[in-house]
Amino acid sequence: MIKIKGIYSDTCKIELENEKTVELKNLDENISPEIPFGSSIELTISYDEQQFISGRDGVVWATYDKRQVDVIQNAMLALNIASEVKRIELTGKDLFIIKIINETDVSNAMDFIWRSSTGLRLKPDWIYPEGETNKSFEQWLSGQ
Repeated sequence: MIKIKGIYSDTCKIELENEKTVELKNLDENISPEIPFGSSIELTISYDEQQFISGRDGVVWATYDKRQVDVIQNAMLALNIASEVKRIELTGKDLFIIKIINETDVSNAMDFIWRSSTGLRLKPDWIYPEGETNKSFEQWLSGQ
């Protein structure tokens, strides 16, 4: 969840702390609030990070690291779990999604990648500071 504060400065405009302006109509064209000028505003942006590892629509993993996705995909192939990799752009960065082809393999893939203590035991990239490598992946590669 991301929280951004600002001041309601003009009809349907919010001046954010970072000196950028957001027009409420850009958020939702049906918004026409009666907010007094100068009111403090807080915008909250939330997303469901679990969607990238939940198994929904066959998606079981996501990473910013192309090498990581290739290694995981090959390891699953050795387990007879077929998958495909899709690249999406998220906040200006490439995010690689692993999608399991056969729906009956989704649970086994999730167990192998992150759920089971006998699998890879990976933690999502986004729990580490930006720009830092995925330590859980590096530990698995080194056999720790």
